[in-house]
Amino acid sequence: MIKTILGQQARRLLTVGAALCITVSMTGTASAEAEPAGQVIAWGSDYYGQSTPPDSLQSGVTAVAAGLNHALALKDGVPIAWGDRDMDKTFVPIDLRRGGVTAIAANNDHSLAVKNGKVWSWGGYTQPGGRLAPPPETESGVTNVAAGYLHSLALKEDGKVVAWGFGDRGETKVPEEAQSGVDAIGAGVYYSVALKDGKVLCWGHSEHGECAIPEEAQSGVTAIAAGSHFVLALKNNTVIGWGTNNYHQLDMPIEVDDGVVAISAGSQHSLALKDTGEVVAWWHNTLGESTVPTVAKSGVKAISAGGYFNLAVK
Repeated sequence: MIKTILGQQARRLLTVGAALCITVSMTGTASAEAEPAGQVIAWGSDYYGQSTPPDSLQSGVTAVAAGLNHALALKDGVPIAWGDRDMDKTFVPIDLRRGGVTAIAANNDHSLAVKNGKVWSWGGYTQPGGRLAPPPETESGVTNVAAGYLHSLALKEDGKVVAWGFGDRGETKVPEEAQSGVDAIGAGVYYSVALKDGKVLCWGHSEHGECAIPEEAQSGVTAIAAGSHFVLALKNNTVIGWGTNNYHQLDMPIEVDDGVVAISAGSQHSLALKDTGEVVAWWHNTLGESTVPTVAKSGVKAISAGGYFNLAVK
């Protein structure tokens, strides 16, 4: 079964379901707390309709999460999904449609949400007994979630990271240092990252240097974002990064040298949100994912980079 996934999906350049809010700035997570409502803006690939938000999302949206080819938005505590319907990843569970959701995340073929401290998951391999079905430890006390390629993370109230999924590359083997006090989480393709007291932690696959954390990311970091095989971090309102740079996603433009308040990492491109409300995107641009539309050059409140498309709240 996993071999089928890899055969069909790994040839596509994958995303990590990065979903960023200006107040939280965490990869894989979109939180509605204290986030002003607005409309969803999308650009880039629209092959599955992922860059065509439903009309209902023209106002009142508090968070967004971009997967590989599908998207999530949070409005009035209700997740709304659109884009690629394969494996039911856009079929939001009935109980979540009643509201009360506080965080969302999306990736390749599954979606996550948090309601009343409990993790919900839908899409590929999330059925009871499935490898991506949330474990008992995530039934209460969870504040945030992150969706990786074939694994998921949850952040508990006490700062403990819980991981589950296929885990063949060590991405679900949470190190002791991430068992408490963690502030933010992110999940990529076969690896996981966390932020603790300003220091970036990483475990799992590191063939491309994903877990080769540079000295400058050992302290003072305020946000993290996990791309397919690269990591972004925010330090002193400046973007730094490491891992694969095959599409120059780590060659930071001068616009992100200062004034950055949020970051998000997609499959092969990067996003940053400036304190002016302007979105900056760089390099891989085959499907227009790094061509920021005029409407996203001011007044943006949250960002999320997906496979080859982006979401923003304005």
